[in-house]
Amino acid sequence: MLERAAALVPPGELDLALETDLGDAQFWGGKGADALARAAFFAERAAAAGDQVSELCGRVREGLFRTFLEPEGATERLAALVEQALPVFRAAGDDVALYIGYAALGQVAFTRLQVDAALEAYERAGAHARQAGLPNELLGWRAVCRNAGTTPVSELLTWLDENEPRHGRNHILRARRAVALAMLGRFDEARAILAETRAELAERSGGWALAATVRVFADVELLAGDPSAAAELMAEACRLFEELGILWSLSSAAPQLARILYSLDRFEEADVWASRAAELGVDDVRQVMAMMLARRGEHAEAEQLAREAVAREEASDLLNWQGDAYADLAEVLLLAGKRDDAAAALQRALEHYERKENLVSAQRAQARLIELHDASPKEPAVALQYPRD
Repeated sequence: MLERAAALVPPGELDLALETDLGDAQFWGGKGADALARAAFFAERAAAAGDQVSELCGRVREGLFRTFLEPEGATERLAALVEQALPVFRAAGDDVALYIGYAALGQVAFTRLQVDAALEAYERAGAHARQAGLPNELLGWRAVCRNAGTTPVSELLTWLDENEPRHGRNHILRARRAVALAMLGRFDEARAILAETRAELAERSGGWALAATVRVFADVELLAGDPSAAAELMAEACRLFEELGILWSLSSAAPQLARILYSLDRFEEADVWASRAAELGVDDVRQVMAMMLARRGEHAEAEQLAREAVAREEASDLLNWQGDAYADLAEVLLLAGKRDDAAAALQRALEHYERKENLVSAQRAQARLIELHDASPKEPAVALQYPRD
């Protein structure tokens, strides 16, 4: 319908709001290349018409899509473009342009793991979307930031209660509710939400939303203590992201799949996915690589990688990821026979999980701390595994 509407726009005119809606529909519906090409073409048309605001909007949208499809170097280029564009948009007082600018600023911050800053940008973008009458207020991204960042689970659930649509469905919000419930140990409720959402999206040909929902399902199964189911689902999510060409999402899912396979002692498969993640330029692959090195007795290098991973996550807003990094460091230290250091790392993991109100991971970390305290020094090390939401 949006394509038909766009075809009715006279050749010499520019409809920025319509192009924005159409680009969103194309990209999130699985037509990323079409959305990228259309944004670039719109920018060219706007330049030819001497419309600086629309031209910059087209360039920003093109840059935004590239961060998902061709992520290498794309975030820095987009950041520079947004820095140039936002003052122009503010001077023009154009709410559609400001929505585009702040949405892109949110993506830059999110990719840099500054999720609370991303949330602030998405909130501002959503406000401009409302003022412009755009249908997309970025509720999904605002939920994702609350889920991933420093917002406690109880506050996330309250926000979802206040913002989930009273008519229709927002699948991203439903998926984030499922993760929040899983962190509280309410697995049956979480699974029921995701099973229904997954079926609905599959019936509608899915796109990115289906792939993202499958990935969330894997996170829930990992929280529920079923890594075999989590591995199957995460592999499916990776396949879907790759088919869609959304390498940004694949680069996040691949190291997590490697980590799950490691927990199942499927080390060769874990190594394959760790290598795939490294090819994509993923930093957080250090965690699983460190654990695999430790398993091979290369303890010094393993500890160095694990501590680099901790430092990276500590520079972010991602409480669960920070907890996971400390838990993985504890695994590496335990395999090296450094039980006291492992216990200290687990204590830090516990603190991050508790701050997030991730009760399931906190309870597992606490139980493991008790095991370490009570166990004999000669007892063999056991892998520590914690889920990532």
